[in-house]
Amino acid sequence: MAPLWRRKRDDEPPQRPPATPADPEEPRAADLVVTLLNDDGGEEEIVRVGIPPHEFYGMKANAAYERLGPDHPETLLAFRDYARALARMEGRQQEALERLMDLVRLQSELLGYVHVDTLTTAADIADLLESTGDPGKAEEVWRSVWTSRAELLGRDHPDTLDSATRLAQTLEDLRREPEALGLRRDVLERRRRQLGPDHPLVLSDTGRHAAALVKCGRWAEAEPELRSLVAQLERRGERDGEVGLAAQANLGAALCRLERLDEAEAVMRTVLATQQRVKGAADPAAQGTRNNLAAVLHARERYGEAAVLLREVLSEVIRRKGDRHPDTFHARDNLANVLIDAGERAEAADLLRRCQSDYARVFGPNHPLTRTAAERLAWLRDNPA
Repeated sequence: MAPLWRRKRDDEPPQRPPATPADPEEPRAADLVVTLLNDDGGEEEIVRVGIPPHEFYGMKANAAYERLGPDHPETLLAFRDYARALARMEGRQQEALERLMDLVRLQSELLGYVHVDTLTTAADIADLLESTGDPGKAEEVWRSVWTSRAELLGRDHPDTLDSATRLAQTLEDLRREPEALGLRRDVLERRRRQLGPDHPLVLSDTGRHAAALVKCGRWAEAEPELRSLVAQLERRGERDGEVGLAAQANLGAALCRLERLDEAEAVMRTVLATQQRVKGAADPAAQGTRNNLAAVLHARERYGEAAVLLREVLSEVIRRKGDRHPDTFHARDNLANVLIDAGERAEAADLLRRCQSDYARVFGPNHPLTRTAAERLAWLRDNPA
């Protein structure tokens, strides 16, 4: 993992945050209030100015730098808060990543890498790498954080288990589902022993484990686990909560693969209606359900309806994550798959060429996704109509 932490200049302390014009659209982190002291000793508010997060945490980082020096642990934590604020801003993620990488190197020198604060910063780096579409590097960092937290805190510590969960998610993004399933099962068993079967974390991990079974093609195993989870959540009045809706959506996906298409479509449409009512059509979970509903329609040979849904999904993923994120590649691939069967092969070929190029760049030329896209392109060249 060491190459990820390399800085351009090894003798450079944390760079002080520059002054940045405030964005009026950005939520406030604090307010700057100017008051007037009255003759009777009371105060009258004159003006209140909202301070956005990156300005607020930048000022705190500068203050710690001036008061405590560049290498003080509190200064380093203040700079981490500033980098986190940058990571939430459009167009500032690369700057946030560079600052976090500088910071983890300094923390490693001052505190050691296997230290709670250093590993928290490393986890921030892994999260940012994953969210910006670099799952290969994210896996490397998450694995280091997980193993180091296990060494420092123990395998059953909540932070260790959270790291294992995030590593499993990244492995799924890399389409290494069997490895992810093993981690999901281990986390579930450890949490169940610690917390009992009805704890909210155990219920969430049960849903993730069942979803991993679906991704591994073990649909017959996933179905009873998901039905049991949905029933358990219903008894708690949480059927339509986040975990319950995800479990129902995954149940629909399993039923689709088991070719019980009427039941799968009914489940998907119910879940999608609830998600859209509660969080809106653009909610990422609703987009995932829309994608799975399109898979059901595809299996039922209702290609036009499936293509409409997948175009909506692709448009929304591009809007949220950009054109170079792996989720965008997968959405484009799914649309191409439907268009092939719908007879729109020229458009499908265009989409697959982009998929092949993007998969090779992010996952490598020998990754199964890259090879599958190449094989389908070859088939389309031999079967143009």
